[in-house]
Amino acid sequence: MGIGWVLAGVALATMATQKIPGAFEKLGAFIGKGGVMSALVGPGPNGTERLYVCYTYLSSLDLVAYEPRTGKAKVWQNPEGGAWAMETGPDGRLYLGTYFQGHILRLDPQTDRLDDLGQAIPGETYIWQLSLGPDGKLYGCTYPNAKLLQFDPATGKGVDLGRMDPVQNYGRTLCAAADGWVYCGIGSEKANLVAYNPQTKELRSLIPESERRPGFGQIERGADGFAYGTCNGKSYLLRDGAATPITALPPAMPRTRYRNGQEAVAPDTYPGRELPIFRLAAGPDGKVYGSSILPEYLLRFDPAEGKPVTMGLIPGAEAYSMLSAGGRLYIASYTGATLQIYDPAQPFTPGTERTHNPSFYGQTAPRQDRPYDIALGADGNIYLACVPSYGYHGGALSWYDPHTDTLGHVAEPVKDQAVASVCALTDGLLACGTSTEGGPGTQPLAKEAVLFLWDPARQEKVFETVPLPGESIVANLTTGGDSLVYGATGSHLFVFDPQARRVLARTTLAQGSVARAGLLTLADGRVVALAGSSALFLRYAGGQWHIREFARGDSPLSVGKAVVGDWLYAASGKQLVRCRIPKR
Repeated sequence: MGIGWVLAGVALATMATQKIPGAFEKLGAFIGKGGVMSALVGPGPNGTERLYVCYTYLSSLDLVAYEPRTGKAKVWQNPEGGAWAMETGPDGRLYLGTYFQGHILRLDPQTDRLDDLGQAIPGETYIWQLSLGPDGKLYGCTYPNAKLLQFDPATGKGVDLGRMDPVQNYGRTLCAAADGWVYCGIGSEKANLVAYNPQTKELRSLIPESERRPGFGQIERGADGFAYGTCNGKSYLLRDGAATPITALPPAMPRTRYRNGQEAVAPDTYPGRELPIFRLAAGPDGKVYGSSILPEYLLRFDPAEGKPVTMGLIPGAEAYSMLSAGGRLYIASYTGATLQIYDPAQPFTPGTERTHNPSFYGQTAPRQDRPYDIALGADGNIYLACVPSYGYHGGALSWYDPHTDTLGHVAEPVKDQAVASVCALTDGLLACGTSTEGGPGTQPLAKEAVLFLWDPARQEKVFETVPLPGESIVANLTTGGDSLVYGATGSHLFVFDPQARRVLARTTLAQGSVARAGLLTLADGRVVALAGSSALFLRYAGGQWHIREFARGDSPLSVGKAVVGDWLYAASGKQLVRCRIPKR
């Protein structure tokens, strides 16, 4: 990206001569059911019915069919990440629209064969919903170009009907209605409802431009068969290509109800499989804790027992950051940049109230979704670096004050930028890194990410600089025992002197990108980076970088930041791994 890696004088990176690095030890995986992306009662063999549920495991999906009489589960796997879209075709076969490559999957319940029909529209990575139209074709809404897919089950071929909005990224919901129109919900910078006529190719925007705000238009098929929509708090009947305001939505068309009227419930006959590990942290009780992603299970590993344990679901989709302080485990999660506080000395009783354990404190700042980082300030407060919600620009620095048991936040400390990383300095200030990203569905307004210093006492920004010119995010920050701030974006490192308020040097790691939550400071002040499949010691002294590899795994490390005793814990794929930390 044309970044200059020398600031003042020559800053060299040296790899210390050493013995063969230690190895990462595999400790096992956490088991649980993936997140439910879609569910539908559909045809089974020989005129029967089954409940179909799609579970995501991030790097693959399981389609599970439950027999209503016996509860027996049949499982099909596919390497796509998941399937939000599921619909029965006119041919009695089940169709799924997937992410991360936007494929169409087809299940024949007579043969129990699952076929992957490939990517439906080149470049469209998500098919959010599928809906069967009166013409016998399936229609799908997509991301990242808000396109409309027409898929013909008779030929197994799809047609790209074009964008439903010239700018917005999300076609999030749809209904191919009996009137011949296809209605789509659009987002996320400017929510809308649109109507498209496949016969005439006419596209209509149904919401006045003056009423379009951040969010999503939502479409559903009512139990009466008509299409309905909501947008910015208003409800509409959608008919003949027009939107008529109504006071309230009628009941939606049931999707998980058997012919006899009984609501289908998935029995506990499908055990799930290995969960993706999204974040890790050392707990206050000497155990390692973690979070899965979609859904958010709280995970635990007790070194004395040596067995990964899936404790149970907690509110949220995934924890973006976790921190141990004051005998509690702080868990910051998507969606809503929420905070939960877990006391391991008390029974695990998850829920959405403060009386539960973890205690649920809800959203820490408005219009925020992803708390990328968390840090303990010198004032004892817990600080969260937040990225905005869908359709919005401008992040937040939020905090929890354990002395008053209250939340606080400052919105947009850097204009048009999210807050992506945070660490505490010895003088009471916070060092924060930004990201140019807005919420999903937006385009960046800022040119490059910055590092800024925040004074919690005065609640103001006192310094700002660009640590890595041209980079869009400062993904990791930590304060070393030398009081210098070390930062990383991808494989690029920088070191910042908060007293002199200048970047001292930059370099690039040969081992690869530093993992998210992959930069940390040990109790003895040494800085550790997890880069590629390696664990490294980092130090900047005497005008030089001193980088020493002390452990190496056989696959990339995806997340770290958990140290218990002499061991550094990380995730590699879906495996919990650890390596011994060498003595000083």
